[in-house]
Amino acid sequence: MMLKSLCLIVTLLQDPSPAPSAPSAVQAPAAATSEKSAEGVSPAVTTAASPAPDVQKQLLRYQYHPAQKMRYESVQKMTLDASVGDRKKVDVSEVRQTRLFTVSSIEPDGAAKLAMQFEKVWMQKQVDNDEPVEFDSSMKPADVPSIFRGVAHSLKGSAVEYWISTVGASCYEKVIPQAIVRNKDEEPIDGFSAFNAAAARKDPGSFLMLLPEIPVAQGDTWKESIQVLVRGSEDAALPVTILRTYRLDEIKDGVASISFRSSVNTPLRGVMIKTQLIQATPSGKFRFDINRGLMLFREFRYNETIIGALGPESVLSSKGFQTETLLEDAATAAVQDGAKQ
Repeated sequence: MMLKSLCLIVTLLQDPSPAPSAPSAVQAPAAATSEKSAEGVSPAVTTAASPAPDVQKQLLRYQYHPAQKMRYESVQKMTLDASVGDRKKVDVSEVRQTRLFTVSSIEPDGAAKLAMQFEKVWMQKQVDNDEPVEFDSSMKPADVPSIFRGVAHSLKGSAVEYWISTVGASCYEKVIPQAIVRNKDEEPIDGFSAFNAAAARKDPGSFLMLLPEIPVAQGDTWKESIQVLVRGSEDAALPVTILRTYRLDEIKDGVASISFRSSVNTPLRGVMIKTQLIQATPSGKFRFDINRGLMLFREFRYNETIIGALGPESVLSSKGFQTETLLEDAATAAVQDGAKQ
C-alpha cells in the first residue's frame, strides 16, 4: 500500500458507539470478573458482589422531557502518523461542530425518541506540510473542497432519529428499517458500505454513554459490548466486539464522574483487521448530572500503534482526542419547559 493512499477517516460526524449495546454487568469494587452476556438482548445488570452496608448507592438515569433540547459542542483532533522505511506521512484532521438533539416523544418506560440536527460544522485536514484544507457548513456548494463534498452532502439529509432508554442504550427495536435511497448521480457504493448504511438507518446507535441498570457506589464498574464491522478477505463483513468498562470514580455536588476504557474482545487474525480498529478502543471519562439526568461532558482519548500495518518495516500510529460539552442555554430551557408541562 502506498503512503499517498493513506488518509484519516474523520469519525466525529458519526457517533462513537456504532452499534446497539449488549447487556451490561455491574461489579462492586471487590469483583474482578462477570459472565459474558448473550448478544441481542436488552441491557440487563447483575451484581457480582455487594459493597459494605454503609456505602451509599446511587441510581443513575437519563431524564427526558417533552420538546426537550440538548445542544452539544464537539471538538476533535486526530493525528495519523505513518512510516514505511524512510518514507513518512502525517495526516492531521480537526473537527468542531454543534449538534442539537430534540425530544419528540416519550414512552411510558421513560425511553425517548430524539432527532439530531447539525447546527454548525467546521473541518480541516492537513497532510504533512501542505496547506490545510478547510470546510465550513456555511459554504456554498461550489466552494466546498472535493475531499469534503461527501460530508457536505450528508449534512443535507433528514434529521437522524434515535430511540434511547433511560440508561442511554439504543432501543433499536423501535426503529423501522428504511430503504437506501440514492440519487442517480451519486457514486456507487460497494456491498460492504451498503450493509453498513442499512444497519445505520435501522439503528443509529446512541449518542449517550451507557449507565448501569442498578444503583452503584463509588468504585463500582459496569460493562458494555459494542458490535462493529470490519472488512475481511474478499470484502466480507466480520463482526468484532469491543468491550467498554465503566467505573464510578466519585459523586460530588450531585455530579457523577465516570471513567472508561475499551478493549477488543474478539480474537483477531491479520494486521489488516487490526488496522481498521486503530481508533476503536479509546479511553476517557464523562460527567453526569444526577438530579437533571444530563450528560454534561465527555472525553475520548486515542493512542494506538500498529507494527506492519502498511507492509514490512511500517509503523502506523493514531493519537488524538474528542470532547463533547453540553451547552447550558439549551439544557436550562429544556428543564424549565419540562417543569411547566
